[in-house]
Amino acid sequence: MVDRSTVARSTAWVAAASGALGILDLISTLLCIRLWVSTADFGAATLAIAVFPILDRLGGMGFGAVLVRDGDSADEDSVFWLNLASAGGVLIVAAAARPLVATLFEQPIIASLIAAYGVRLVVMTGGVVPEARMKRTMRFHELSVIRVIAGLAEMATKLALAYLGAHGVPELRIWCFALGPIVNTVITTIALQLRAGWRPAWRFDRVAAKRAAGFTAALSGGELLYFAYTSADYLVIGAVFGDAAVGVYRLAYELVLDVVRLISMITAEVAYPVFVQVPRAELGETFVRFTQQNLLVLAPFLVAVAIVGDRILAALYGAMPDSAGAAARILCVVGGLRTIGFVIPPVLAAVGKAKRVLVYNAIAAVVLPTGFAIAAHVGSDYVAIAWAWAICYPIAFAILVSFALPAIELRPGAYLAALAGPLACALGAAVVGLAARTLPLALVLAAVAVTYLVLVAAILRITPRSLVRAFSPSATAAPAPGTAPPPGT
Repeated sequence: MVDRSTVARSTAWVAAASGALGILDLISTLLCIRLWVSTADFGAATLAIAVFPILDRLGGMGFGAVLVRDGDSADEDSVFWLNLASAGGVLIVAAAARPLVATLFEQPIIASLIAAYGVRLVVMTGGVVPEARMKRTMRFHELSVIRVIAGLAEMATKLALAYLGAHGVPELRIWCFALGPIVNTVITTIALQLRAGWRPAWRFDRVAAKRAAGFTAALSGGELLYFAYTSADYLVIGAVFGDAAVGVYRLAYELVLDVVRLISMITAEVAYPVFVQVPRAELGETFVRFTQQNLLVLAPFLVAVAIVGDRILAALYGAMPDSAGAAARILCVVGGLRTIGFVIPPVLAAVGKAKRVLVYNAIAAVVLPTGFAIAAHVGSDYVAIAWAWAICYPIAFAILVSFALPAIELRPGAYLAALAGPLACALGAAVVGLAARTLPLALVLAAVAVTYLVLVAAILRITPRSLVRAFSPSATAAPAPGTAPPPGT
């Protein structure tokens, strides 16, 4: 069993590592572009980078989830060899198709970057079993340190190669964006082996491999569909309203939905190994607690954007059209649902229902692009696409919830009741924020934050003191995940 303080500290470590990696990536990219890499070079690298997540899924990124779920009963050798075969297959296909892919792009080097990325997938297989073992035992503090060290190595590689590209070998200015992640993976794999060493045996169980392949295919297939429908709005806007509209809409989209996704992934990463270990009878309560946690963190952010999203965009990017703020406010509706929804796929995967996640993403991949296409022809600008999100996504979300609640034996009434507290705090903060909306931006944000914290303390009894206790190891046995927290937590 995993106690609550371990879960809290794991979440903090993952959040800190994610924040540090995001800062490192931003700094390295800005330095490269400002000092050595032209926008054309960066654009070429971006085209290749856009394909990397697809290669990750095709290369068997979900095999680690199989090992986390099955634990000691998992056939680690069979899963490893299957993962290696999958990654090796992607590498072979990418290398063989390089001449053909090169003809599709203005700069043939993009094809070489994609082929080189296949090497990363093969190297990554060396760490899949150690990482799964560490996640299952909640060693997220070690994993976070490894990730930050590997991120620093990636940053140093990118900057060094970009510098050499500007002072000797021009091709390195583009290659730095592909070789950096490869170095990151090499460092990560070595560190994982040092901390949780494991060597595969020469054995392969076809039954175990088939079971693992089915589970991974459902997860990876769902994620591929997710990438498809979350990119469809850009394509529709570009085709109907032009490239400039895509740029403005993307800033509004990233302000809301990208922030929601990045923060929600922190919760999801820690939640999954917890879900696979709690008793089935406690799974519903554990799921509720993680959902509340995610909602509590993101609710004040979404309230602030809904009230002064246009001013936040202007503060970040300069003068923006009014339509950008309108799109951001509308997308906050979607952001609220996705804040709740991101916790559902891990729990479905943990109970062996990963195929339901695939079905949900398949439905979303039909409903949302259809809505985008209709909205583009009915509306006068890209704000119509934001409305399509707000109208169509609740359909997919309702289906996802209907898949999840019966699977974990959680009554809809209990689920809604668990969300009432955080939503009440958010509503109170929204009322105060609306009343203060004419004040300077900093004061509006402060009013929303202070009101929200006061209401959280009053209604949910969550205070700085209770948070410190939650993050501290208890001298006595801590409640198991899913049990009701004591007063004041």
